[in-house]
Amino acid sequence: MQESMKLSRDEIIICYQEDVARLMKYLSWLQNVSGTATSSIFSGEGIDKSSLTVPVYDSTLLNFVKEVKKTDFLNRNYVYTFSRYRMKTEKDELRVIEACSLQDITVLGDILSKYVIKGDVKGAMWAEGVQNGVYLAVLLKMKELMEIRKPLEY
Repeated sequence: MQESMKLSRDEIIICYQEDVARLMKYLSWLQNVSGTATSSIFSGEGIDKSSLTVPVYDSTLLNFVKEVKKTDFLNRNYVYTFSRYRMKTEKDELRVIEACSLQDITVLGDILSKYVIKGDVKGAMWAEGVQNGVYLAVLLKMKELMEIRKPLEY
């Protein structure tokens, strides 16, 4: 998919294995909650209908977002990848995720970046990544790519 800066398979794994391992601790949680809402609107005592609504996010989701921000996957220029691969909808994102190879691991990071960076402005994006299954698809693909074994050499 990407022609820029080709690294060997081993170099890519060395580069990203810690970041992938850091995110893998959220895989089981994402498998359990993917497709469901991970945010709600605070409605405590004394809140009337004209009050400002305050969203409440799942604490594990917030920890996942913080963890993504600590990785090398976070890329503020993710929009260029979205343009290059013509990703406009979540179906496009899922299609690209499925087609990614180890050489395209930065594309997976750019898809994560969209939800994390946009979520800083519009928090609903964080929950949307869980609800539409993009976070789960990205982590499953990363896991698959990092576990691929070298073919036996004769």
